[in-house]
Amino acid sequence: MSGAARRFWFALFLLALLMVVATAYYRYVESAGSGLRWSFIDALYMSVLVVTTIGGEVHPLTPAGRLFTSVFALLGVGTVLAVAVPSAVGWFLNQQLSAQFQMRRRLWTLQKMSDHYIVCGYGRMGQEAARQLRRRGVAVAVIEQDPAAVEDLRATGIPFVEGNAAEDEHLRLAGVERARGLIAAVGSDEDNVFIILSARLLNPALYLVARAGREESIGKLTRVGANRVMSPYVVGGRALAAAAAEPGLADFVEMVLHREDIDLEIALIPLPPNSPAINQPMQGSGVIKEQGAMIIAIMDRNGQFHTNPYPLSTLTEGDRLIAMGTRQQLEEVRRVVGG
Repeated sequence: MSGAARRFWFALFLLALLMVVATAYYRYVESAGSGLRWSFIDALYMSVLVVTTIGGEVHPLTPAGRLFTSVFALLGVGTVLAVAVPSAVGWFLNQQLSAQFQMRRRLWTLQKMSDHYIVCGYGRMGQEAARQLRRRGVAVAVIEQDPAAVEDLRATGIPFVEGNAAEDEHLRLAGVERARGLIAAVGSDEDNVFIILSARLLNPALYLVARAGREESIGKLTRVGANRVMSPYVVGGRALAAAAAEPGLADFVEMVLHREDIDLEIALIPLPPNSPAINQPMQGSGVIKEQGAMIIAIMDRNGQFHTNPYPLSTLTEGDRLIAMGTRQQLEEVRRVVGG
């Protein structure tokens, strides 16, 4: 808590303490001294009249009561004017300046980002997508307009834009022209269609993944430019079936893809055009080596998969390797192919 906030709450506590003392004095001491019956409401009302400088007397006061009221007025008004009001103003200004500073720092961070992924929508799917991307060491920016989700984002340290992801202005603030990919994961299929359409127009090279809640939305999202459309119900149904039919296999896939405490991943590693591994056998080029990553498959330029490739298989331009191993092993494969 800031110094201004601490002073403000201390002033309120001190003022409340003075009000309690004054109310007790009028209720018991002044009542006994004057012979007039002061009810609790009368005593509290008198305390409020004094501390707010409205003035007036509920009942005629004794000389001792007037002296106490004078001291109480000086202490109460002094506490309000000298401590509470300046502290409240300082606290408010600090909050405003802090919010402005945080916003400017976020915008500065977003302006520096490139080759990152943009997650549109920070609901349950968006949160998991951002978490998995960050687990893989990928830079992430989020666009979200729900105030509750924005508050959650503030605690994560993820750069974000507060606004509607379907609007070009907010996509540009998130660096859509410099991004590598975008995930449209808001709750409405219609909004996802507008997000994909806008992002495709702003960056034709962007890799776009969209969430589809309804089956009929899959075709629409594909037509407006989505490279991949995922239905949470289809994916969830497949996962449930795999968990029931092949529980051991499902556990292994979960461990490889989602466990953060185990250093094991599956990665798609493209061969750049000038890769030294092109036209070389995998084993001879160093792609396959003892204690190295396991090459599960080769995806050629036509999108065909060649699973469990022979170690002496020759790599060609446009191939992509699907490898499994630790982060260090996968980085070694990337180094060997020049990626």
